[in-house]
Amino acid sequence: MVVQVREYAVKSRTLAVRLPAALIEALNAVCKQLGLRKGPVIEAALREKIDDLLDAEDLREAVKEATGFHPWEQVRVEAGRGKHF
Repeated sequence: MVVQVREYAVKSRTLAVRLPAALIEALNAVCKQLGLRKGPVIEAALREKIDDLLDAEDLREAVKEATGFHPWEQVRVEAGRGKHF
C-alpha cells in the first residue's frame, strides 16, 4: 500500500473533530504560555503524526522484504563465489 501524503497543498480547508476536554485545555494552556496560535500547533502535530504513521508502514514493508541476518563469514564466502542477495 503506497500513500503519498507527505506533499501538503497550500490550500486550506476546515476540519472539525471532537477531542477530550483535557486535551483542549492542555492545548489552550500551552499556546497561551508560549504565545502560539492553536492552528499551526495542531497542523504541525498532524503532519508529524502522519509522517510517523507512514514511516512505520515503510518499516513494516522493509521488514517483510528483509532477507534476515547474515553472518559476516557467510557473506564473505558467498560474495567470493559471485552470489548476490
